[in-house]
Amino acid sequence: MHLEGKFELSSPRPQVWDFLSDPKKFGPCLPELEELELSGENSFKVIVKVGILFFRGKLKFDFTINEENPPSRVKFEGVGRGAGVSIKLFVNVDLFEKANQTTELVWSAEAELGGLLAEISQSVLENSTAKFTLQFFQCVKSKLELTSKGAG
Repeated sequence: MHLEGKFELSSPRPQVWDFLSDPKKFGPCLPELEELELSGENSFKVIVKVGILFFRGKLKFDFTINEENPPSRVKFEGVGRGAGVSIKLFVNVDLFEKANQTTELVWSAEAELGGLLAEISQSVLENSTAKFTLQFFQCVKSKLELTSKGAG
């Protein structure tokens, strides 16, 4: 499954990079996050609660940062498992400096679904993912705006 989108942030690119390249900063924005643990210099683990149609449970993800090109690009790879499902994610995030110290964030993801999740219709998964993504980026935007106000 391929997913992609854009998000406009009213923060300068270096500030957005600093936030999105640090799992301790962006991790709390993951909807239904239960646990976050740094497991190495370029890796971290999360446990999230998921509820899509008949699947309800916790997924444990191991993420690795595969590529960093500060302050413009970061790539993650994640493998998640739990209660009869598996997910493999490949996520790319590109940051573009815009006028007035704003940043355009362009993201794309490839998801390979296994187990029960593979049985759910593509449109239901896309709707759930869109909701999850919107919640995540609204949180990121909110936290960056608070940081900007605190610094100014």
